[in-house]
Amino acid sequence: MTSVAARAFRAAALPAAALLCGGCALLPRPAAAPAPAGTTTASGPARARGCAPPGPRPTAPAPSPAAAALLPFGTARLQAAAALAGRFTAAWDSWSWRQPPAAWLAALQPMAAASLEPVLAQAAGDRGALAGRAAGRQSAVATVTGLRVADLTPGSVTVTVTAAQAVTTSGGVSRSTVGWAVTLTPDGTGWLVWDIEPAGAGN
Repeated sequence: MTSVAARAFRAAALPAAALLCGGCALLPRPAAAPAPAGTTTASGPARARGCAPPGPRPTAPAPSPAAAALLPFGTARLQAAAALAGRFTAAWDSWSWRQPPAAWLAALQPMAAASLEPVLAQAAGDRGALAGRAAGRQSAVATVTGLRVADLTPGSVTVTVTAAQAVTTSGGVSRSTVGWAVTLTPDGTGWLVWDIEPAGAGN
C-alpha cells in the first residue's frame, strides 16, 4: 500500500474502528499475579508487567454496516486485539524483586511474536534494573485503565494502552500513570504482540 493510499485508508478506518470498538475502552479481565524482570518504570523504557482486577466492561455502541465495511478486521477481532494489548501491558508493567526473571518472561512469551522475544529476554535480564529492585525491595502492579485503537492497517493494529502503576518499596508506595503503544499482528484467528514502546514514541 502506498503512503498516500495508507493515509487515506487510515483516515477512513480509524473513525470506524472507534465506533466498532467503542473507542476500545474495553478493559481486560484480571491477569495473573505480577512477574519480575528487566522492565522499565513510568520514567524509563520498559518491557513487562502483570495486572490488578479492572472494573466492569463498558458496553460498546452498536456498529453500523457502513463503518464495518471500512475495516480490515471485524468488531470481535478488534476487541480481541485491544484486550490482548491490555493483558500484555499489565504483565509488562508488573514485577517484583522476589520473582525470578524467567517467571516474568514466561508470562509475556505466549502473547508475543517470535521477533519480540529477544527484546523481552534482554529486558528480563537487565542486571541494573534487577539490582535496583532488589536493593529497594521494589515491586510493581499495573492496572489497565484505558484502551484505544491508535492505528489500523490491513496487517496490524496499534492500541494505546493507559495503565495505573503502583510501585511498592521499603520506603512506601508511589503511583503513576503510564502509556504504551502496543502493535499487534494477526496470528491465525488471533493476535500476537509485535512491539511495545512508550505511547509518545511512535512505532
